[in-house]
Amino acid sequence: MSRRLTAALLLLAAVLALGFALKLGGNPVFDPALSRLAAPGREIGGFWLFLSRIGKGQVVGAIAIVAALYLWRRQQRGRAAIIVIATVAAQMATNPLLKLLFSRVRPDLYPHLDQVMDLSYPSGHSAQNACLYLLLALVLHRHVAWIGIPLAVLIGLSRVVLGVHWPTDVLGGWMEGAAFALAGSYFAERRRNA
Repeated sequence: MSRRLTAALLLLAAVLALGFALKLGGNPVFDPALSRLAAPGREIGGFWLFLSRIGKGQVVGAIAIVAALYLWRRQQRGRAAIIVIATVAAQMATNPLLKLLFSRVRPDLYPHLDQVMDLSYPSGHSAQNACLYLLLALVLHRHVAWIGIPLAVLIGLSRVVLGVHWPTDVLGGWMEGAAFALAGSYFAERRRNA
């Protein structure tokens, strides 16, 4: 088994372990403490709300489609293009199932600065952006990481500042997204080298 696939499975196991620990043990003491540390960022809520908006599923899906078209048309990598779309779609379909499995409610320390209607763990914004940008860095070009990875981190942090996620939700989302990205890149490169 490849290192990427092994790492993906370990990350997915970590998402499940953290989710069950949160479900069975409740909120760790550092979640509210870290959320309170992020509270001063609420003064520039517009910045964080902007980051949250560009991290929405519709934007992530559109970027994945554009990247897939680029892979297909410019690099003649049709299989990789399909894998990019399939990986992002699979991650987006899995996240609501994980949320249902763990049924973690959203934080109520502060009024939410963004509208939310579903459960909390793992963060969908964090997962889908980690998945997309890490996958593109691995499959398309490593220079994507210079912009994409910091953007995914900031989008995840925005969810804590906006009061709609606990820090552990974001951590779980990043791990989920990275797991899908590593698995997707494994299959894209495997097909490319076959």
